[in-house]
Amino acid sequence: MPRSRQPARFSSEAPSESSSSTSPDRNVDDDTDFFTAQANDSQSSVGGIATSRDVHAQNEHYVLPPIGRLPPELLIAIFAKLSSPADMLSCMLVCRGWAANCVGILWHRPSCSNWVNMKSITTTVGKEDSFFSYSDLIKRLNLSALMEEVSDGTVVPFAQCNRIERLTLTNCSKLTDKGVSDLVEGNRHLQALDVSDLRSLTDHTLYTVARNCPRLQGLNITNCVKVSDDSLIVVSENCRHIKRVSAVWNNCITEANMD
Repeated sequence: MPRSRQPARFSSEAPSESSSSTSPDRNVDDDTDFFTAQANDSQSSVGGIATSRDVHAQNEHYVLPPIGRLPPELLIAIFAKLSSPADMLSCMLVCRGWAANCVGILWHRPSCSNWVNMKSITTTVGKEDSFFSYSDLIKRLNLSALMEEVSDGTVVPFAQCNRIERLTLTNCSKLTDKGVSDLVEGNRHLQALDVSDLRSLTDHTLYTVARNCPRLQGLNITNCVKVSDDSLIVVSENCRHIKRVSAVWNNCITEANMD
């Protein structure tokens, strides 16, 4: 009599540092910054996280069904079609392998639309014993919804996020050179920066951008009244991919240097 085949087993163990309470919800498109109104060639890299060796080692102990054997690239493409963060979170809780391929999509653009979300995100990013390196997953950061609630101290946890590609700080009027420079320092992936209406910013911030952001393509310094031609020239010399600059209502910048 042929031996009956054992049913395939599939791990439902969630990551040791579950994202059920810390993964931020996000809207379908919460990017409301200056650059979305134009043809944008600075798209974020989504799902850019490799499954760790620990994940592979754990999965080797299980007989996976066909869906569990799909390559990471295909899983990421499937997960990217999900429109609901709740659905993505459910996928993350299936097993560690799914979590590793889904977490990058869920975290590449965290929703900082209210203070509760903001506190949850900064707490998670600041944890040292997380299963995933959340600070490396954030590619787009938009704090404009919080405006005057954002200060230099607020953004300290994000200073370790060195893979941000699009940073939007519109109307965050309490931010100074210190806060913005800390976010930019060491971030060589930054492609778009919107600091419009940050009237306290000076040339110091743009000098920091020039030193650290060689991939910068778009810069919005509208109403940054203390920024001058001097720093903008340095940015143009060091950020060779720059394509778009907005400096409306800035009397310290001349049209000659904008050309």
